Amino acid sequence: MRTLHFSATVCLFAFAKVADADAVLTFAGNAQHTAIYQTVAQDLNRIRWSTSIDLNNTGALAHYAAPLITAANTVIVPVKTASGFQINTFSGSGGAAMYSLATDYILPSHTWVPVYQPVVATGSFGTRLYYAGAGGTVYFVDNPDSTSHTAPKQRVFYTTLANYQSNAAGFNSTVFINTPITADASGNIFFGFRVQGTAPAPLNTTQSGFARLDPNGNGTYVLAGTAAADANIGRDSHNSAPALSNDGSTVYVPVKSPATEYYGYLLGLDATTLSTKYKVFLKDPRSGNLNNAGILDVSTASPTVAPDGDVYFGIMANPDNGSRGFLLRFSGNLTVEKTPGGFGWDYTPAIVPASMAPLYTGSSAYLIFAKYNNYANAGDGNGVNRVALLDPNATQIDPHPSASGLVEMREVLTAIGPTPDSEHPSIPNAVREWCINTAAVNPPTNTVFAPSEDGHLYRWNLATNSLAQAVALSPGVGEPYVPSAIGPDGTVYTLNGGTLFALGGISGVSVRLSSSAPDLRSVAAGQALTFTAAVANTGGSGFIPTGTVAFQDTVYSTSGSTTTPLATVSLDGTGHAAYSTAVLGARQHFITTAYSGDANFGAGSITLVQNIHAFASTTALNSAPNPSSPGQAVTFTTTVATVPPGSATPTGMVTFQEGASILAQKALGGGATASFSTSSLSAGSHNITAVYASDSLSAASSGSATQVVQSGSSTTTTVGSSPNPSVFGQAVTFTGTVSSGAGTPTGTVTFLEGATVLASAVAVDATGHASVSSPTLPAGTHVITANFTGSNGWANSSGSDSGSPQIVNKDATTTAIASSADPAIIGQPVTLTATVSANAPGSGTPAGTVTFRDKNTVLATVALDGTGHSSFTASTLSQGAHQISASYSGSTNYAVSTSPTLVQNINKK
Repeated sequence: MRTLHFSATVCLFAFAKVADADAVLTFAGNAQHTAIYQTVAQDLNRIRWSTSIDLNNTGALAHYAAPLITAANTVIVPVKTASGFQINTFSGSGGAAMYSLATDYILPSHTWVPVYQPVVATGSFGTRLYYAGAGGTVYFVDNPDSTSHTAPKQRVFYTTLANYQSNAAGFNSTVFINTPITADASGNIFFGFRVQGTAPAPLNTTQSGFARLDPNGNGTYVLAGTAAADANIGRDSHNSAPALSNDGSTVYVPVKSPATEYYGYLLGLDATTLSTKYKVFLKDPRSGNLNNAGILDVSTASPTVAPDGDVYFGIMANPDNGSRGFLLRFSGNLTVEKTPGGFGWDYTPAIVPASMAPLYTGSSAYLIFAKYNNYANAGDGNGVNRVALLDPNATQIDPHPSASGLVEMREVLTAIGPTPDSEHPSIPNAVREWCINTAAVNPPTNTVFAPSEDGHLYRWNLATNSLAQAVALSPGVGEPYVPSAIGPDGTVYTLNGGTLFALGGISGVSVRLSSSAPDLRSVAAGQALTFTAAVANTGGSGFIPTGTVAFQDTVYSTSGSTTTPLATVSLDGTGHAAYSTAVLGARQHFITTAYSGDANFGAGSITLVQNIHAFASTTALNSAPNPSSPGQAVTFTTTVATVPPGSATPTGMVTFQEGASILAQKALGGGATASFSTSSLSAGSHNITAVYASDSLSAASSGSATQVVQSGSSTTTTVGSSPNPSVFGQAVTFTGTVSSGAGTPTGTVTFLEGATVLASAVAVDATGHASVSSPTLPAGTHVITANFTGSNGWANSSGSDSGSPQIVNKDATTTAIASSADPAIIGQPVTLTATVSANAPGSGTPAGTVTFRDKNTVLATVALDGTGHSSFTASTLSQGAHQISASYSGSTNYAVSTSPTLVQNINKK
């Protein structure tokens, strides 16, 4: 199959050949829910046809099912009606209606309307459409591609059809299928059921559970509590489609308590007997799995089974800061919980073959397509909603304050929602969320199709990290999470506003648009851009399209949208037309090219999203110590700044890498800095690069540093001090001793306390010593580090005195007091002066306060001046002898002291 490149080249578009492997027979593409579609997806030039999926669309909270598309290109569409559901079928090629199937399905209790999702099964019986009915029953028709399909037949998993019919009212009011139906390769089907009240015999239970029906109608079921072996469990979860292991032997389903949705398991059931093979209790991964995870009925999350057999399942966080939730990952037997993802909870993750993302340089065979809600004004949410590619086998630290330092899957690429959030105009950078139940992954074109609450469907090109195509479907807002799919002829299907849309190219001609700088991360305001339209003949007639192309720019704000014509350009002799500009402002620009058509070709248009940041950025990187020795810890620190006149503080992720090898990924801190340390660098020179991934305002940038790891003779450095302990103001000599079994090392020593340099590059003498004297250490405990930087081939080393740190005690003081007049006449002002001195071997001038007392009576408390003196003038002393003293309060570095008593005599006049 052909790979599409969104560039300024002439491309011929051909509809993909229909094959059985290209059929869409179940939710999320297959029973593992990987959402991979191998047919070459058509361009998003137009809405080919559409149909309502909600005939009673009151705006109520509702989830909608995915369309099913058979190998014969029959589109099967579940439709919500005023009283329940029906199934409509259409010809995928043009949307012509074929036939409808009524259902007697009854909804269980709900807040959001649960998904009504049928399935197409294949086997020795041929092709069969299964769909849910009342009372937990299932209907099917064979040969669903034909208007003369078989008459619907009804099956019951828990009893005989006759027994059900004898008490249909009782069963219909208590038993409800509440999940999508999943089929295996042999035509067996699996689904969850909800029991409300007590069901009649033989079910006679209040518990929900899971059922299996084989092609002959033989039913098996298991109750949720029995499957979990936990009396607190009694429910399945609305909307959560059972997922099958790659070999079809295990069915993965979630269960929970009827009393709280924050108590539940993920189970692995035997696909034949429904006996429990595996189970794991679901926890919020933060704080060491401290809190129970949420498994909510309003969620659309289903398990996904990856090619390596690992199982992914989205859970609600507890507490749910920003409604982000987490993506849990387990081994196939559910015994090993692996690194979680920090993106999302209310969706089914998709599998992306790593070959689809040439920008990815890691070792994982597949990546995870995910999304998260980061709702504005919710916990620590900031309204910057994203989709992402996650590397399941690499890590980062979750940047959110509520994540408690969670180690999670590394973000490889992210795409911020393209349109501002009009509900939160005062929240900077808040955007509409991605409304994805399951995406559509298209390996032949390296793209992923994902809808947004803004009413558009987007084509994320992973080769260029661009929103390469977009199509407007509805005004958006209030859209539930919806599935997307790709049919066997390349038609792209998605839902929006209660409508199913079939999207694709134009017959006979292809209209495409490319940008000279498509990467969502890279462009800043003022950068020159060229948009190139390519119009090509796909009909084989030999004509080259002529005519004009009109370029226009649409930008969205919290108050609406504005469309500006840019230019109308004639096609050249190769079918190309280009428009260049350097004046587009800092926005997400929806650039549309509209082809006029000519005598041989019809008109058509295409839209891409050009992201322009407000500011360019710079990234600086440094390392310490540099040079280093093998095995020595080296810290790399990067600082990202906006280019003037930009003033924003950049946020987001920085990736540290050597060549294509990823060393670490860190979130920028408050000062737009990020650091990581490693002791695994080998001897030699290492060119390390820090790549800043951009945020809403600042464009991407990178910076590099060369780290030299010396391979000379190893050394050992120790630190000593004298005297120890000392007093404040006393000179202390720190000595670094550098030794080696191969002789006396040469080089320099830098002395530090924490990050504070006490002395740098002190030469090592002929005996291997380097010393520095410091009289300025404050009172307290001081751990001093000596970093040796070798010369002449000597390796670096470092050591500290942490085992015997330097103790600096407060210096003792002496306080004296003097009077300006003794004796004095009553009423005569008398100035009392205290002098506080530091005792040797300390030095310096004490600071603080002195309290003057007349025996036990406080006369005044006065601060010392810069010379160690403090004075107080008294004029109200009574006649007689007064016992005057001065008490120094002490300070951080000086001890308290009190003067001898001064007798102050006051005589009569």
